[in-house]
Amino acid sequence: MKQGLIFAVLATALVAGCTSNPQTNKELQCAGGVFGGAAVGGLIGNQIGGGTGKQLATAAGAGLGAAAGTQTAACQ
Repeated sequence: MKQGLIFAVLATALVAGCTSNPQTNKELQCAGGVFGGAAVGGLIGNQIGGGTGKQLATAAGAGLGAAAGTQTAACQ
């Protein structure tokens, strides 16, 4: 799962550099912030608890990280 999140963030960053449309670049940068926030939040949440609690903490961390990622300058 961690590798998939890292891949998604890197792929979004690479695609963002391949367009010449400023609006598309902004949207991709915003998506990168959301995916990046979700990845970091999920990794932090994964360090908490065990068993089902660990899964819930990972999911909550990913959700909160994604929400924080929408607050980047590209998403405003």
